[in-house]
Amino acid sequence: MTATNIIFLDIPTVLPVPFSPNTWKVRLALNYKKLTYVTRWVETTDIASVCKSLGIPPTSTSPDGTPKYTLPALIDNTTSLPALLSDSTPIIEYLERTYPDPDPSRALCAPASRALHALFEYHVAHSITALLLPVMVMHMHDRKTPRDRIHFRKRTEAAFGKKLEDIELRGKEREEHWKKIEGAFDLLAMFMQAGGTAGELFTGSNLSLADCTLGGLLLAFRYISPDEAWIKVSVWNDGKWIRYVAALEEWMAVV
Repeated sequence: MTATNIIFLDIPTVLPVPFSPNTWKVRLALNYKKLTYVTRWVETTDIASVCKSLGIPPTSTSPDGTPKYTLPALIDNTTSLPALLSDSTPIIEYLERTYPDPDPSRALCAPASRALHALFEYHVAHSITALLLPVMVMHMHDRKTPRDRIHFRKRTEAAFGKKLEDIELRGKEREEHWKKIEGAFDLLAMFMQAGGTAGELFTGSNLSLADCTLGGLLLAFRYISPDEAWIKVSVWNDGKWIRYVAALEEWMAVV
């Protein structure tokens, strides 16, 4: 382990583990790089107030112009001047710059690969993540803490103009929607096979930024919707994604 003094902000759930794909993305990176850190659990309801009080920057701006705060966030107190960061990819890029691995083959995101990783993240965000709410909204609600369920319902219903229960697709529409998501995973599996690397991950046996992104998403499937999403994903592409998550096990500790 590299002796660091890092505080990692994550979102609690009613489960013994978190389920945010973006916080898992950073947690996988922290564990892979063997950095010492502690987790501070912050309910979604409190993210803005906690981040403001700590001086953590917003990740974006809301349509009304107000700053928008999201997790993950990270405070690195290892040096005399603390680093305050938000948003998963910038956090991982910071960790790479600040704590590079002596072995270049273990780099999570080498500078020359940044453009490719950005393209990959765009595909995942638009072809998979953007499609999940209509088939996972109630699963997400039910696994949040009681306070966060209220916050999630209010925020989501205001955004969609309908009850959570009415956002959720059912019957044939639901299955057709899952087919679209499966198609995006088919494309990923095809690209990974074309890479010809030994091992289940994108670059073989070492973790990459792409693996942190996809791994975080698959762990969200497993923990948010074990009785539907994870069952479906488990049989896609001849069990590829079961093997993929198994390859991540050594970096999945929650501390």
